[in-house]
Amino acid sequence: MQGAVKAVHKRRQFSRVQPVLQVLLAAAQPLTADELFLCLWTRNQLLTREEFGRRLALLARLLVERDDGCLLLFHHSFAEWLLDVKHCTQKYLCHASEGHAMLAMMQTLRGPQLPPTQVPDLAHHLLRLPPCEATEPFHLPLWLLCSGVPLERAFCARLPPTDSGSASMAGGSDSGGSPVPSVPPDPLDALLASGATVDDVDGNQRTLLHTAAYDGDTALVERLLEAKASLEMADRNGQTPLNLAARQGHADVVLLLLKAGANPDHADNEGWTPLRSSAWTGHLQVVEALLEGGAQVDLADGEQRTALRAASWGGHEEVVARLLERGADVNRADREGRTALIAAAYMGHAEIVEHLLDGGAEANHADSDGRTALSVAALEVCELLLDGAFWSFALCLWRALAVIPFNAQSKYPLTFSIGAVLCLTFGTAEADLDHADHSGRTPLFAAASMGHADVVGLLLFWGAYVDSIDAEGRTVLSIAAAQGSVEVVQQLLNRGLDELHRDNAGWTPLHYAALEGHAEVCTLLMEAGAQASETDNEGRTPLILAAQEGHSAAVRAILDFGGHPPSLVDHRAHDGRTAFRVAALEGHRDTVHTLLSYNADVNYQDADGRSTLYVLALEGRVDMADYVLARGADPEVGDLEGRTPLHVAAWQGHAPLVDLLLSRGALVDAQDADQRTALQSAAWQGQAHVVRLLLERGAQVDHVCVEGATALGIASQEGHEEVVRALLEHGADPSHVDQCGRSPLRVAAKAGHLNVVRLLEESLALGRSAAAGSTSTVSLASAASTAPCAAPLFCPESPESTSDKRRSLASTRSDSKSSSNRTDSTARSQHNTGVAPSTAEHGAGLSFTQQIQQCTRSRHRASRVLSPLNSEGRSPSSPPGCTWQPQPPLAPRRGPLPDPPVMVVDARPRRNGIVTNPNCKGSKRPTPDQLHSKVANYREGGAKGAVLPVKKETPL
Repeated sequence: MQGAVKAVHKRRQFSRVQPVLQVLLAAAQPLTADELFLCLWTRNQLLTREEFGRRLALLARLLVERDDGCLLLFHHSFAEWLLDVKHCTQKYLCHASEGHAMLAMMQTLRGPQLPPTQVPDLAHHLLRLPPCEATEPFHLPLWLLCSGVPLERAFCARLPPTDSGSASMAGGSDSGGSPVPSVPPDPLDALLASGATVDDVDGNQRTLLHTAAYDGDTALVERLLEAKASLEMADRNGQTPLNLAARQGHADVVLLLLKAGANPDHADNEGWTPLRSSAWTGHLQVVEALLEGGAQVDLADGEQRTALRAASWGGHEEVVARLLERGADVNRADREGRTALIAAAYMGHAEIVEHLLDGGAEANHADSDGRTALSVAALEVCELLLDGAFWSFALCLWRALAVIPFNAQSKYPLTFSIGAVLCLTFGTAEADLDHADHSGRTPLFAAASMGHADVVGLLLFWGAYVDSIDAEGRTVLSIAAAQGSVEVVQQLLNRGLDELHRDNAGWTPLHYAALEGHAEVCTLLMEAGAQASETDNEGRTPLILAAQEGHSAAVRAILDFGGHPPSLVDHRAHDGRTAFRVAALEGHRDTVHTLLSYNADVNYQDADGRSTLYVLALEGRVDMADYVLARGADPEVGDLEGRTPLHVAAWQGHAPLVDLLLSRGALVDAQDADQRTALQSAAWQGQAHVVRLLLERGAQVDHVCVEGATALGIASQEGHEEVVRALLEHGADPSHVDQCGRSPLRVAAKAGHLNVVRLLEESLALGRSAAAGSTSTVSLASAASTAPCAAPLFCPESPESTSDKRRSLASTRSDSKSSSNRTDSTARSQHNTGVAPSTAEHGAGLSFTQQIQQCTRSRHRASRVLSPLNSEGRSPSSPPGCTWQPQPPLAPRRGPLPDPPVMVVDARPRRNGIVTNPNCKGSKRPTPDQLHSKVANYREGGAKGAVLPVKKETPL
């Protein structure tokens, strides 16, 4: 249940909704939201409807709204949980008496307008008001008379039946325990008159004796004992009447039950005995009564926590003293290995620590995490401040005032003195000041991690070992530098700690201070000899860490002290990043400005040639890209492949970044090493909106790369219909062929992009009609009459017939030995070589692949795909190469075959080229003699019907 509440409310939020829950717990009838608001308004007149609505929203998962608009808790067991301090603890404990007070005030304000049927409710709420010393019994009737409520009519009014949906939530006791059935004026007589016995149980398996013991009704308990009511019957939680009375602190009832023979050591379902319950809540009289009644002092619950452990945690000093007098085991540990001493030290109960040490507590006992009482004592102040609900913290402060002189001018908060008192106590008790937990951390580490200068000073005074190293290789100085306490760092430096010590990750104390942004500590460490040029295992300097976190003050402190040499400002880590780059990638504009003021290189390039603007384009950081462009970043700095930030932005389809780069002077037709422009990059990726933007900004629509391909050819091959349409609208030439003679139509047909084929055919038809002055359509077969193919790819029929013939042609070629090779991205289009008349005449008997060998291509450097850093985007890779299916040889000719011309071409494989050299195997390049020898063999076998061997193309 507590986990469910924590999931809905944090501690501060629960204080906001607690009054709402208290009203619901006290209401005899379900309330509407308006009635709830009026109740809360009586307590806080500054409460607005908006704020009230937000509080209800926080309770949305815990409330149920009925059809009539009334609100109820989702289950009656939740009401019991809220009122039971054992289960909900002090954090979430609600008091129904507070709800009665708000309901009484709300009904009082209504006065004469209060319906007569609600007057008894007002009287009921007045009787349940929280106790007040200034209130006398006769004040309540006077309250009713002065309120102006219709008392006379109330006596004649017929009371409405009690709402069963709220009855289980309105019977809670003001003492904060579990709700029980309402006790009638003469409950025992009513019970016996109904024919039931005294041991009959209700829905919670509780008898009337449970109810009387819980309420502290001594008279009723006596009558039930006289009626021989069972003392050991347990409810659904395993609690007997003695358990309930002990937990609620009813000492008189406890004495009666013990005298009647109740078992003082009965444990409930969680193992809590009456002594354990009363010790946890601090009821000293009940503890004494149980001890006198024979309760065993060291019985433990399911977590092996005894009454002494519970009282030490709760801060009940007198109970602890009484248990120690009765022989409680002071060193008994719970399941987690924690003793009463560790619990008291953790909670900051200094005087209880003294009692336990005087009683023989082992100061050096370690729990399952390896922590001693001294280790947790150095941390307890921070824990208490994180959760101000512990009322014992106020008690601890009050007691500390009596033993610690308070100086109003002291710069240390008084709360830190509690840790000093505990450390002083343990120091005089000969505790092991250098005990380390499983991670190698000593009490000195704990105190330094919290910045407690006075505690660190005491530990050093008592001789704590200052050079200890934890499991991660860190010294206390590294921990203190990360925390940022100048005084603690100064104390440790005065003790001679090494300011250049490197931990397992290669970090020095200066690295920790820079990462956390402690500028003063950075200066202090550098004055003591720390080097700003020290790098960690990943090559990062303290300056890079400070810039990464956006700590401009620390950046200035490091650069001002070191004179900001270029080697420090522009130092590159192993991943190629400088302080300027990491600050820009993290969006720390102020830090970027600071580094630029110290002459950081805005255009530096990493090992892959990428500038910071390039990487920002990869990440899509428009704002930061605009910022660095305004401060001198060059938009034309390209990577090792010549790609500029514009190429990257176009490739990724980031239109705002493309527009920014163009407006800042980037060349719209900038070319990479393969002479590709940003338009071709965008066309390849199908970024139609970027294609249109580039065309509108003046990009050349028919620019060709080294393979002779245009943006239209690339988009057609990839099947990007919208890009093809945009290019055609801006005048792209659909009849352009690359160096291998392939047109956009051929490559689209080869890849099976039917919609693109239709667009291109329509454009070609319109262009040819305009050129011929007629509307006739020229078929693809006639247009490609010079192609050395056995059958045309297209005929001038409709798109459907064209598609049928294309499918027929593909099925015919599927049985060929030289089947089509496809890359991992898409199938490529079919080769269509434009052959000069003379070449076609003497090469008519060559296969399709052999004719490809006759096409020379210009040499160019093979593209290379960059391997970007882990946290940065991926550079655009070069277009995949296009491999083509070698065609079956044409029908053999009669007579001698002419010698095919031998062309020596570039044999380097191309990942982004159109084809690779079929004569190239691996990295070996054939010589002209080898090629001529193959032709000679072909001649010799010509009489036998041999054909020139067909080489399959190298797959990409």
